[in-house]
Amino acid sequence: MNSKHRVQSFWSYFLTIQEPLEAALRAQDQHEYKHLLNDINEHLKSVCGCKLEVELSETGFFEMTFATGGDKTAQLCSALLKKDAPKELSENWIINAFRPPLSERALNSYLQIQDKTVRGADFKVYYTIDEESKTVELKVYCEALLSLSDTQRENIVAYMLELFIGELELEARISRVEILEEESDEENVCLLPNLYEDLCDIIVDQEWMEYHDPLSIYMAYKLDEKPVSETLRRDMKLIVTTNPQLQEEVLNKEYATCKDFADKGGEYGYLYYEKLYEDEKEALVRQQLEKEINDLLYPMSIARTMGGAIGIYYSYIDVAVFDRDGFGIALEKINEKMKFKIYYHSFLED
Repeated sequence: MNSKHRVQSFWSYFLTIQEPLEAALRAQDQHEYKHLLNDINEHLKSVCGCKLEVELSETGFFEMTFATGGDKTAQLCSALLKKDAPKELSENWIINAFRPPLSERALNSYLQIQDKTVRGADFKVYYTIDEESKTVELKVYCEALLSLSDTQRENIVAYMLELFIGELELEARISRVEILEEESDEENVCLLPNLYEDLCDIIVDQEWMEYHDPLSIYMAYKLDEKPVSETLRRDMKLIVTTNPQLQEEVLNKEYATCKDFADKGGEYGYLYYEKLYEDEKEALVRQQLEKEINDLLYPMSIARTMGGAIGIYYSYIDVAVFDRDGFGIALEKINEKMKFKIYYHSFLED
């Protein structure tokens, strides 16, 4: 079953347990709620590979969050799950395709570290603005972490940062995190619950680009080595991508990410066509074509574009395909209207 159909199947299943899940949340029936959530997460293993978190907010809305942990395949599948969610769910449910900032889970969260109860306000965050890279470097201090191993500290700090500033800003803005052994006298400092507000102020003051979801964060790479041949993907000079991990793997001829997506019914691949213009104009043409293809295919849950590359001989548009059969039909229709031929190749076929 392809990724698109797995998403549809999941929502059909969810509607069958929606009422008992809502009843368990209202009644604060932990046993029933956890039982249902375990079943939900078993279903999600083959759909997006991440777990679902659910809660009843103080406003009376139910809220679900796909805890992707920054994994790009999980983010793609979770975004598709949100997009294709049944309309009737929107009456009572808030659906988050990734962890939002300052959720009720964050504000009510606490950690038990040995004999200490630790909350967000126990974390001091010092930050430095890097105007060139348009990112922020963080230094974090929490006395309760001093007795833990480096790995434990890193895991706790990463979790707390994601809870309070959200998955999007953590990925888009934070370039480095250092965990301190003692407090610092640096000027820019706040408590963790206030960090998101400070980040928002920085983004506005510095006039940085705003992002709507983690899949809209593009990174550009200029390859150091000269292209070696006319072979597909070996003529590349510049890569622009929303999925850096995938690009790193395929450049090294490693395909764990591709296989992971295949296990969830999807396929990573790329469209390519013979280069039309010189680099600067070609980049604009490729970018516009990518947008038009995404605007055509993503609303139908067929595929989503995620950047691409400019080569010496070819231009590339990378895609996450949710419905391979539908994608093949759509590509035929696209080529009927194009002045030049566009081809498709799966990364797993390289």
